[in-house]
Amino acid sequence: MILDIIRQTISEYNLLNKGDSVLVGLSGGADSVCLTHALNELKEILGIEVYTAHVNHGIRGDEANNDELFAEKFSKSLGIKFFSARFNVPELAKQTGVSEETAGRNARYEFFENLCNEYKISKIATAHNKNDNAETILMNFMRGSTVKGLCGIPYKRGNVIRPILDVSREMIEEYCQINKLEYVTDSTNLSNNYTRNKVRNILIPLVKENFNPNFVSTVTSNAKLMIEDSYCLDQIAYRVYSKIAKHGSVSISKLKENPVSIQRRVIRYMLSEVYNGLSDIPGIYISDILNLKHTGNSINLLNGVVAKIEYDKLKIGKFDSSKTLDFKYSLNVPCCAQIPEILYSVSIEKCDKRKKDGYIYLGCDTDRIIIRNRQPGDRFYPSGMTGSKKLKQYFIDNKIPKEIRSSIPIIEINGEIAAVGERVDNRFLFKDRGVKIKFDRR
Repeated sequence: MILDIIRQTISEYNLLNKGDSVLVGLSGGADSVCLTHALNELKEILGIEVYTAHVNHGIRGDEANNDELFAEKFSKSLGIKFFSARFNVPELAKQTGVSEETAGRNARYEFFENLCNEYKISKIATAHNKNDNAETILMNFMRGSTVKGLCGIPYKRGNVIRPILDVSREMIEEYCQINKLEYVTDSTNLSNNYTRNKVRNILIPLVKENFNPNFVSTVTSNAKLMIEDSYCLDQIAYRVYSKIAKHGSVSISKLKENPVSIQRRVIRYMLSEVYNGLSDIPGIYISDILNLKHTGNSINLLNGVVAKIEYDKLKIGKFDSSKTLDFKYSLNVPCCAQIPEILYSVSIEKCDKRKKDGYIYLGCDTDRIIIRNRQPGDRFYPSGMTGSKKLKQYFIDNKIPKEIRSSIPIIEINGEIAAVGERVDNRFLFKDRGVKIKFDRR
């Protein structure tokens, strides 16, 4: 029966194809023993080659060493090529600043990937089962996951596959008993010092006994429905994201045109881009980001990432908070010069005709101009407007982000502001002669 379920899962989710080779993560526990034996039984039908790999985490002393020996012996009894590696996971956890569980998982997958690259193995199979999936869903729910987290463990991610995800732990133990398969029991699985063990050993038995004896199947069946709905919404959201988000920035008004479920997914895509594909993003972050309302509002996320509001823009990324150094250069006309504080070069020429060539044209007769950044009390007469305006108010009215205001070059001629960036002062509008200035990013 289990073999039929595994074949159905492999077929439905396209986990393996004829000619594939698969590396099974063999801990020695009932789950991985069942998976290894089952794939070995099916290898002729599926047209695959099976390998096994075991990682000794250096945590349980002699018990871990015995598990490694068992995994090797079991693999050889089936005629399967076996690989093993040893890591000092507690030390790795200290060095990397993560939990031992995370350090162990990272070490395992790095070892598996290296084997795949060296021996041209196409897939990595892990022994996650239906009960593991239910536990993961509950843990994600309790810590405030997104809908994606409530979908549970995926059947495949990249080259990693889970062929027994539709098989319960009870069925696995029955399979081992029928086929007279020995297996080892990790003593840490009996300790309730870990969250997963508390869910496995306390919470789920309590629910099964008092509320629903088929709780594991109910949870995982609901997860399958969520996967289908989530996939549809993800496709819609990605199309929206592709249209309105660019370089970590999105128009808030355009974002708000969409239902909240789409907004949340667009934010998730933005976070995923910043975090280089990190999928395990707590849902609370997305809610906090969507609750940002006003210009200047911001929240700090993991690893120096910031989400902030700048007028109609929501921006997510790592931003340089360093202040632009003040600068002031008195330049002859004509000339070419560098402005290192803002990484610009500037070229200045005299002219008697205006062209569409990217230059700023100023009507004046001068042999010297000053290029500087803003100063307290600056005021000018913006072209197209009546009267003067303080530079600070001009920046606010034109929604110029605070962090770039000091890097906008100001052109001063004879003690008067002639232009702010490309905005020319009314008093210096070009007529029939003057100077032209061009700024280029270095």
